[in-house]
Formats: sequence, structure tokens, C-alpha cells
Amino acid sequence: MTGKNLLAIFILIALTISACGSAEPEMSAEDIANTAVAEAWLAITQTALAAPSPTPIPPTFTPEPTATLLPTLPPLPTLALETQAAVSVPTQDECNQVPPIEPQGGLANVEFTNRSEGNVNLSFGMNTPNDKGECVTYTFTFGVGGQLAAKVLAGCYWGWAWIEGKQSSIARTGSVILCMTDPNVIYHIEITKERVDFE
Repeated sequence: MTGKNLLAIFILIALTISACGSAEPEMSAEDIANTAVAEAWLAITQTALAAPSPTPIPPTFTPEPTATLLPTLPPLPTLALETQAAVSVPTQDECNQVPPIEPQGGLANVEFTNRSEGNVNLSFGMNTPNDKGECVTYTFTFGVGGQLAAKVLAGCYWGWAWIEGKQSSIARTGSVILCMTDPNVIYHIEITKERVDFE
């Protein structure tokens, strides 16, 4: 071999060795960290997609609340009628009765109006028994501004109302009882923050 051929072979070997060296550039630490974060998010996303969807829990049956009677109050002490007639005080059991389904005595028409600016729970009780021996206490509830037309046993009544609202209070008839005996008249009773009285 000649020197020229030998030189050409060495140059080719040198070029081949340099061409076989590392062709890929090395990754920086920042590139490695970003790749690891991307792979982690990919794994989290794939895990979330593979999880089963939550099955809704079927609703449970909740029975409606049952209606309960409001507690009634013991009768008020002796009060004077508007006509200044003496009022007898009935015993607690005598006039603290539930209204009968079919009353024996006469009935009076009453229209109650709530002007108290709150929700009202009203106890409306007879002061003395009627001529049939009936002596009852009615309970009514009213929303704000509510009205109610009712038929009650004819007689004289006291009223006591618990007002629930921004400022709770108690309204009552006070020293005058409300007598309603004429079946041809509609008696109008209003409930304010302090009073249960005729309009």
C-alpha cells in the first residue's frame, strides 16, 4: 500500500468513528423535570378516567309531619265585659275542651286578620259555657298578613297569640273579653303585636 492509500484509510476511519459518536444532545435537568411532571399529570388523568362514576344514592322516604294541636292556655282570671257585667271564671277542664265536630249551640261568624307583621299561633277560648254546656278553645295559625273566616260557638272569648317574627311578642285581649252572639253579624277581629281585639 502506498502512503496515500494508507492516509485515505485513516481519514475514513477517523470520520467513521466521529460519525458514530453521540448524535443526540443531552437533556438539561429542567427538561427532565418538566417531562416527569407531564408524565405524572398524564398518569393522574388516566387514573381518574378509569375510575367508575359515582352512583347516586336513592332518596329515602321521609313521611310528612303530622299535625299536632297547639297547647291551650288555662283560662284568664275574671275579666270585665264591655258592658261592665261580671264574668265568671270557668274551671280549667270545663272550658279547655276541643271544639266538637257537630256543635249543639249557636254559631257566630268571625273573620280574623293578622296585622302583627309575624306568624301567629292563636288560642281563642270561651270564657263561660253556652246554654248547651259547651265551652271550647280554638287554635288557629296565620302567616304574615293572613286572614281567616271561621264559625265559632256563640259566646264570649279571650284571645292569646304568640307572634313569631323579627321581634317575637305576645298579643292578648286584655281586660275586655270579646262577645259574639249574633249569628247574622260577621265579627272582625284583628291581631296586632300586642292585642287581640275587635277592629
